[in-house]
Amino acid sequence: FVIQLPACELDLGYTSREPVLVQGIIDAYIEEEDGLVVVDYKTDRIYHSHLLVEQYKTQLDYYRRALAQMTGKPVKGAVIYSLAMQQEVWV
Repeated sequence: FVIQLPACELDLGYTSREPVLVQGIIDAYIEEEDGLVVVDYKTDRIYHSHLLVEQYKTQLDYYRRALAQMTGKPVKGAVIYSLAMQQEVWV
């Protein structure tokens, strides 16, 4: 996906509303009755769920926003599947 966002919405401390392109690839998403769930697979050797969330929350927020914009459907959540821990971590 490629979406355009104002620079001030990028969580980088910018105050400008200058448009910025954000690009990414969503690994997968699940469609449930009450909304979509973004799924992102991670191969990092991180073994604490809070560290995964800390590192990837912003990325998943962009994915949620892009998926909602592209589909017109509500995105109710995002989950990281950690291959190292072999478990899901909700963001």
